[in-house]
Amino acid sequence: MSPSIPTSAPADITGRLDFRSLLRGQDPILRKLILLLWVTSIAMSTLLGVAAVELNWSGIPVTFGDYTVHLTFYPPLILAMFWLFWFGFWWAAIPTWASTFILSLHYGMAPEWALLFACSDPLGLALLAMVYRALPAALQIRKPGNIALFILFSFAAAVLSSVGAFIWSHATHSQITGLYAVWQGWWLGFLVQNVLIVLPILLFADPTIRRWQKNTHLWPSRPLNERGLRQTLVIALLLVSTVVLFTWLSASLTKNAIMTAAYSHDVYLWQPIARMVRDSLNALMTVLVILMIAMTLFGIYLFRYWSARLTHSHQMLIRSNHRLSAEIKERENIQIELQHRYQMLNLMAQLDARLHAAANAQEIITALSEYLPRQLPQMEGVLCRVNADRKLEILVHWGRFPLIGVQHAATLTVPEHANTWDQVRTYDPEGHHGVHRALPLKSGQHLLGVILLGPAPEGDTAVSAVLQILTEHLALALTNLRLREQLMEEATRDPLTGLYNRRYLHSRLDQELSRCQRHERPLSLMMIDIDHFKQLNDSLGHEAGDQALRSITRFIGEQIRESDIACRFGGEEIILVLPEASQIHSEERARRLLEGIALLRLTSRDGQPMPRLTVSIGLAVYPEHADSGEGLIHAADQAMYRAKANGRNQVCIATG
Repeated sequence: MSPSIPTSAPADITGRLDFRSLLRGQDPILRKLILLLWVTSIAMSTLLGVAAVELNWSGIPVTFGDYTVHLTFYPPLILAMFWLFWFGFWWAAIPTWASTFILSLHYGMAPEWALLFACSDPLGLALLAMVYRALPAALQIRKPGNIALFILFSFAAAVLSSVGAFIWSHATHSQITGLYAVWQGWWLGFLVQNVLIVLPILLFADPTIRRWQKNTHLWPSRPLNERGLRQTLVIALLLVSTVVLFTWLSASLTKNAIMTAAYSHDVYLWQPIARMVRDSLNALMTVLVILMIAMTLFGIYLFRYWSARLTHSHQMLIRSNHRLSAEIKERENIQIELQHRYQMLNLMAQLDARLHAAANAQEIITALSEYLPRQLPQMEGVLCRVNADRKLEILVHWGRFPLIGVQHAATLTVPEHANTWDQVRTYDPEGHHGVHRALPLKSGQHLLGVILLGPAPEGDTAVSAVLQILTEHLALALTNLRLREQLMEEATRDPLTGLYNRRYLHSRLDQELSRCQRHERPLSLMMIDIDHFKQLNDSLGHEAGDQALRSITRFIGEQIRESDIACRFGGEEIILVLPEASQIHSEERARRLLEGIALLRLTSRDGQPMPRLTVSIGLAVYPEHADSGEGLIHAADQAMYRAKANGRNQVCIATG
């Protein structure tokens, strides 16, 4: 008879349907059907109660040899048991009380006694309701232990409700022999009905009814009541009280019967009273033996039930402790990981600030070389720069061992195709160096460098997050750098010729003059103007003029030094700034330019030849002709106009 204790908190159908839940239900047809069935059962209980009285189903004598027992068949209690087991106490108590009250009034009992008498059967039903509320596992009626409990508490409920026989006897002034038959028939009939009629139907129909209840979602699924132990003790006390009550009622009836016979002068009264006393004592002894056995079994049931509950609670406590320990450990790990991520994000923020503040690619590479070893200490990595020969130069490496060495880097030539720059096999063709990831540092179509990384630690999601953020920030920083360079290029370069513009000339000329003044070095400035350029535009069109201007400026760019500055001053005028160039040296270079331009073969875009062009050049030198940038430009401009006035295609030196 060991009850089944689930490994987790049980949440089975409790067998109690709350009336408010029924009214709030979403199925109005089901609600009306249940209420109609309940009202019908009240009417049927009343009619069946009348039938029990009219057909004399109360106190029916049943003889077993020399012994006679009395049974009462009362159908309303049968219906009430089903309502109690599947719907709850009040669904059973109200029809039972109503039918008994109506019958009592119908057969002449005083209303005040009828009110009290009608509470007899609901009293027994209340005991059963308390049992199943305290021991919800007992609702699984098909288990042998629960069947024994059902029979035991059916007897206790029957004895408890049989107090109604004494209320009936007092209200109707019945004889002592009639009272015994009614009392015995009451509790014995209650018990026999439950065992022979109610129990088989419950065993057969309960699984189906429970499935239906679960599908309706009206019956609550509740865990075991925390007050279950207290309620069980109350039930045990009621059970003991029932035994005491049964013993007292039997003894009281026997005593009253003997006293009645003792004071009676009717000699024929002794014989039925003697039989009643004998049957009463035999029934008392039999019932007491049964009760002792039943209470022993109930005690064993309670012991095993609560032992299982305590074991279950102990297991749940152990599991809770394990979960709590695991949760604490997990939180500690999360806290450590969060601290680690905070440090990494803090470093990333510092690196991001450096990246976005970088004025050129070299500053970006310098920032990476400082922060990457601190940012990714758990994995191997190397930062390389791509030189002019497209070879890798190792700037910094970190981790347990270098991914690639200087010798291996020297053997690699980075392809010009940008789609291969992020492929691992580009830097580790044979796969011997453990390179798992390549992050190219590119500005437009120009590869500045590359970050090579080894395998990331297993389970370290922070590394993946850092790499993702690093990739995004690098791309953004390099894009911003490229945009700044492009904007600077557009702001300082002439879009047609590619030479520096007038704005750049003024700022750069002042810088070079200051430097030459500090070092007492000369500086020369040429003003170059294309001869008859307007006629070329008028005769061949502006497109031909633009093509000629591009060809001449390209030639000039090829002839000057890296330190020289070529600017388009306006229209067809070009200025050359020659730092640290003397007048003699500058004049010689001007004449070479003059001769070279005169020999240029100019062609249009479609390959058609254009007439040869010449230039007029004015030359001014610091400090001989001027000591400021504006003065030099003005002096060279005046010299250029003299060259044009003297017949063009010549060099004139400024006078000062």
